[in-house]
Amino acid sequence: MEFYYSEEEVMLQRSVREMLKEKNTIPHVRQYVDEQVVSQELRQLIAQQGILNMFDLENEEEKGMIPGVIIAQEAGRFLLTYPYIEAILATSLLSTCDNAEKTVANISSGKVLPTIAWTSMEATAVKVEGDQFIANGILKEVPFAKDADIILASVRVLGSGFTAKEEETLIIIDAKSEKLSIRNSESMDETYPLYEVALHDYTFDRSSILIEEGMGSGHEKMRQLKQIGSLLLAAEITGASERMMSSTVKYLKEREQFGVVIGSFQSLKHMAADMFMQIESMKVAIDYSAWTIDVNHEEAVEAVSIAKSYASANSVKIAGDAIQMHGGIGYTWENDMHLYFKRIRRASSLLGNSYANRETIAKLVIDQY
Repeated sequence: MEFYYSEEEVMLQRSVREMLKEKNTIPHVRQYVDEQVVSQELRQLIAQQGILNMFDLENEEEKGMIPGVIIAQEAGRFLLTYPYIEAILATSLLSTCDNAEKTVANISSGKVLPTIAWTSMEATAVKVEGDQFIANGILKEVPFAKDADIILASVRVLGSGFTAKEEETLIIIDAKSEKLSIRNSESMDETYPLYEVALHDYTFDRSSILIEEGMGSGHEKMRQLKQIGSLLLAAEITGASERMMSSTVKYLKEREQFGVVIGSFQSLKHMAADMFMQIESMKVAIDYSAWTIDVNHEEAVEAVSIAKSYASANSVKIAGDAIQMHGGIGYTWENDMHLYFKRIRRASSLLGNSYANRETIAKLVIDQY
């Protein structure tokens, strides 16, 4: 079996890379760190590129994972200050819902910025009059919640199932509602902030419910979103790692010590070679995982866990080595290395770090016997 990018996919990669190279430069990233506001220009630009509605989640033969992986890698390479992973997943899911056509159109035009609450802390809803519901609880790990217009979240609609999983229901929350309080979680990565969202008697009706109320549909859809999200996070940290490697190699060719270019030192050559080998291995694991999801292969869960685990563990090592190879300057605020280091640390932890994914792999292997 061979994996390679088609001519169209290579063109997509080149197009996105050139766009971000111009519109999401390091000065743009540092400006976002200072202001913590997603620029309207970037929102409009990404929406106009048509890269938010690329997945066909209902297609049994090919869901279109590779284009998403390509863009996620470029997002990591340029530290994209926009919730791309959450936006593409939310848009793709909403596109399968009959009652969300207007929302999808607004997202595609850049008028609405979506995000996803990856963790629900006992967020529950009860049915009141007619088709009205009232929700309370805490949503955690919500990227760019302060900038978002809508939040895709999983809440338990009490009484809609016999177990907590059956009660899980996906709903769209108005992120600008006065019934929400949003607090920055102060995570390490300031280029991709995570927020905690508290629901205080938040009222919604049946039109805000996606797929159907309860019956395990919400749990299954969120599981699917998390699986694809894990794959895209692995791709993102791979792109960030590759950028750190290329910047480090460039520095090794320029920096001199005692009149000698430090890139000629054997130990540093070995470290750079290890970086390259690990990054190429990440790409192979990610591309295979994308294929398993595309065709609904039985190895999909295991393949994604392997890719996320391997990418998480090795990208953190690559980031540490890159900073070390830069010497003292690598630890300074003025140097860009710390921005990539923080992006990698955040992405490698979200939706399961290397240890959590290894546990998943172990359970899958053990259950076979």
